[in-house]
Amino acid sequence: MNEPVDNYCERLDASFWSEPLNAVTNLAFIIACVALLFFWRRNTTRSMPALFLAVWIGVIGVGSFLFHTFATRWALAADSLPILIFILAYVFLAMRDYLGLTAWFSLSMVAVYIAASAVATPLLTPIAGSSTAT
Repeated sequence: MNEPVDNYCERLDASFWSEPLNAVTNLAFIIACVALLFFWRRNTTRSMPALFLAVWIGVIGVGSFLFHTFATRWALAADSLPILIFILAYVFLAMRDYLGLTAWFSLSMVAVYIAASAVATPLLTPIAGSSTAT
């Protein structure tokens, strides 16, 4: 779990700052999170799904920073899992809130997305490399 991972990016060795550009640019996620929380607080409707997505953008930034600095299997999980959760939550919320679909139908669209991803990943990996599955 603590062995170094070198899947992609500009990593040259296993040291902490071996991907400085990727590590530092994750600050943009934190800035976006803070800005979204500011706008959410000023909004009179204060949608809980919007709050979740805003906070989760910050979680993505932290997880990605961990991966681009530690570059271990646990850090890869800290990077990839928040992104996956965000995508699945967004698909569900977009179907339900933007398109007005029922919660059950929106959940079934999430299942369709997961199935489509499972089919597309092995097809796209030869073209896009290891970042396709992470």
